[in-house]
Order: sequence, then structure tokens, then C-alpha cells
Amino acid sequence: MALLEVKDLTVTFGGTPVLDAVSFAIGKGQRLGLIGQDGAGKSVAALALLGLLPDDAEQTGSLAFDDAPMPASERARAKLRGKRIGAIVQSAHQGLDPLRSVGDHVAEALRLAGQTGEFGPQVDAALKDAGLDGRGAQYPRELSAAERQLAMVAIALCGKPDLLIADEPAAGLDLVAQRQVLDLIARNCSERGMALLLISRDLRAVAMLCTRVAVLDRGRLVELGDKADVFGHPRHDHTRALMAAGRFRARTLMRTPIGGALLEVRNLVRSFRQADRSLFEPRPPLVALDGVSLSIRSGESIALTGPAGAGKSTLGRIIAGLDRASSGELEFDHDVYHGADLPRSHRHEISFVFDDPARSFNPALTIGESIAEPLRLQPQRPMEELSARIVEIVTAVGLAPEMLGRYPHEFAAGDRQRFAIARALITRPRLVIFDEPVAALDIFSRGELPVLLNRLRADFGLTYLVIAHDLDMIRVVADRVIVMDKGKIVATGTPAQLLDDPQEPVTRALAAAALPEVGIVPVF
Repeated sequence: MALLEVKDLTVTFGGTPVLDAVSFAIGKGQRLGLIGQDGAGKSVAALALLGLLPDDAEQTGSLAFDDAPMPASERARAKLRGKRIGAIVQSAHQGLDPLRSVGDHVAEALRLAGQTGEFGPQVDAALKDAGLDGRGAQYPRELSAAERQLAMVAIALCGKPDLLIADEPAAGLDLVAQRQVLDLIARNCSERGMALLLISRDLRAVAMLCTRVAVLDRGRLVELGDKADVFGHPRHDHTRALMAAGRFRARTLMRTPIGGALLEVRNLVRSFRQADRSLFEPRPPLVALDGVSLSIRSGESIALTGPAGAGKSTLGRIIAGLDRASSGELEFDHDVYHGADLPRSHRHEISFVFDDPARSFNPALTIGESIAEPLRLQPQRPMEELSARIVEIVTAVGLAPEMLGRYPHEFAAGDRQRFAIARALITRPRLVIFDEPVAALDIFSRGELPVLLNRLRADFGLTYLVIAHDLDMIRVVADRVIVMDKGKIVATGTPAQLLDDPQEPVTRALAAAALPEVGIVPVF
């Protein structure tokens, strides 16, 4: 008997179908993974099931839960969500009220689930189960990104729902935190017989958690079956393409010659003042970097990895001149600086590619205007030369110059990231810093981007610093890996040395948390 039954679900926006007659069912205790590229309609399906579609959406078809039609009214649907259906939606951490403690959020979820009595023990138990023991009195700002996501999972699970709808529950987290979230969901499914609808671009997460898999392509359901059949013997061309894209290709032989030292970082320290809890409870400074020293040679590709909060992005921002060190110094091509005082003569030589391409562009500017913006660092160049350079770079990243007149929201995440790389390369930099370059990308783009980075590095003689959690991508793009933890460098070596035979506890934890490859025959 189906716990959730979806028949001919169709959702349109302004007459354009986003979901087209999608049908599937989830039995009690069953776990279904919904996969597909960006724009396939996966998140729209989750919002339709939860009754959270925007007002301009039109929905047809039928939804049934436990043999009863889903209630149409928002109040009744919200009651069902609170009591029998748990939900984790994308960017769920943004839904945490900054003025309420984590414990208050869990207590409110228990009330919505119909729980009564003293909530204190139940709140403590829910947070302990999520690995947040003793955090009930803290506010969202006092938690790391991984802890906020674990709190959202605890909130979704505390009412012991019959079905959990989870949309990218571990996206953007480091490997250890990702494994914590997935293990927590898996344990609740196993121990309580909870059903699961998992929406994820990570095929490995779907392979770990789910028993059945559904594949969406441009709003239509093109394949549905047991995990072993869909992953091991896909029938539809789109599914086969997803399986191939989900595995990074072998490292390319293209590379630029490695020369002498381009950047030296010496004993770098960065501390931040923390807000005091009260006048009588001052808090010590938060040390993000604690005596970091490293060297990057011209033409080298360095991967910087480690758990969340290790200081990786802070280090990248200081190198790029976007932040200033508290002490220590940097030397780029024999010029000493401390971060934000990066000499103007070198500003065009260091570029930064941010982790989320959706937020790194000004929505009011066309893509062409955004790409041209860094050229103000080279005002002496003739306009004809700069225009030709824009066309050259956009073509080099695999896109057409005709796209330059469009706006960022008109593109998928993969194309936006390519444009972000083009913007970073437009000033002809020598060093490019990438902060989680594949974290926000779908399955197809994740497989293509490392190959693109290697080709651009060879074609333009670039030096890379790649901040990443994804060990597979690191194997493809890095000559050398630096592992950080709690503001310090704890290990350095080649990808094979550090990832195949890790020695440091942090590196071993990262390697152990990585999910196994989804091969021709599933590994789970």
C-alpha cells in the first residue's frame, strides 16, 4: 500500500510546464531518490507535495497520502507537514529565526507535530540524536553551516514523521558534515521505518540512502525502478548520460610548465572579534588562521581542503586582497603585502571565482557588462583590444559571444559558473583562486568543469589555488594538496599520498567520510 501516491502531477508557470504528468508512489518505509539535471523539476515536485508552490504556479493531477487525498487548504496541509511529513528544503538554514534559539525551533516543531507535555527532554534528545548535544541554548549565528543544517534535520525529524521529503539536505557541506547528515537520515529511516523522498544532484548520496530511483528530464519522468536497475542497467539515454557525467573523467595530460615561487605566505594569522554574550561574558577572538605558511609555484595547481571552519576561504580571500591578515605577510612576485593592501599593479594578476555563481553576478547587469567590469583595472588598453579579449575568453570557456547580452537569471548554474570563470580570466591573471567551484553545479556540469579547468590552465599558463571538499575533483585538477584544520596546515602532499594513504587524523576522517563511487554495479 502506497504511503504517498502522485498521479499525473503537472505544474506550470505562466503557461510553461515545469512538471509534465509525473506519476510515482512511495510505500511505507520505502526510500525513493529523485535525480536529474538543474531545471528538470525536482525541487518543484517537492514544493508541490508540501503545498509550498508560489502563487503564480498552476497545479493539476492528484496527490494522496495514506490513501486519503492531500488536503487543499494551506492550514490543513501545514498540519500534515508538521505531524506526518517532515521537510528539508534547499537553503533550509535561511529559515532559522536568528532571534530564537535552536532549542526553541525544535520545541516549535514538536508543538506542530501535536506533541504535548514538557518539551525539554524531547528537545535535548532530538539535538543529541543530531550530534548537537548541549546546543539548545545557542542561536543560529553561533553554529557553523554544518551545525545549522544538522539543526534543520533535527527539526524535520523530531516529530517522528512517516515521510521525510529532503531536497539537497547535504549540499555544500564538507565531507564529514555531509556524512553526518546522511547517516542521521539513514538511521531514522532504518530504526523507525520512515519513508524518504530524497532529491539530490549527488548520485552517491542517492545510492547510499535510497532503494528506488526516479529520473526527471525537462519535467518528464523518463525512468523509474529499483536502484540496482537504474544505476546498473539504465534504459533511457538521459539516465545513461547522468551515470556517465556523475563520474569525473581521468586527469588530462595537458599542463603548464611549473616554475619558481609565485606566491609566498609567511606565518599568516587572522582573528575576528566575536560578539559578547553579555557585558559580563566577553568572548575571546575567533582565530580563523593560526600561523599559516605555504608556497605556490608558477604553473602549479594547489588544492586546499579540510573540514568546515578550517580557514580555507579566509586564506583564499586574503591572498586575493579581499581581506586583511591580523599578522604575517604575503609575497606575490617579490612584492610584499598583507591582504587588502595588495599593490594595484598586481590586482589584475590575482582573480577569485566564488562558490555560488547565482550570487556572484549583479542581476541588473548583463553577463557581458559583468565580464567587462574587471577591465577597469586596465584602463589604458584600447577598446578594440578589450572587446576582442572578451570574445576570446567567453569562447575559451565553451560559450557563445551571442549570450553576452542576456542576464544572469537566464542561465543554468553550469553556464553561470563558466561566465564567472571568464570574468576571472578577463584581466589575464597569473593566479586564479576557486572557492568550491563545483558545489552549486548539477551532475553534468560537475563532470565537465574539472576538464575545463585543466584545459584553461594549459592554454593560458595559469596557476590555481582550488578550495574544495570534493576529493574526486581534487584528484583531477591538483598537483599538490594542502589539508587545513582549525586554522592550521596539518598535511601536504600529492593527491595519491594524502587521499589513498592518509596519515593525519583529519585527512583520514575526510577520506573515510567520502561516499563510494556509483559504478556499473551499485556499491550499496
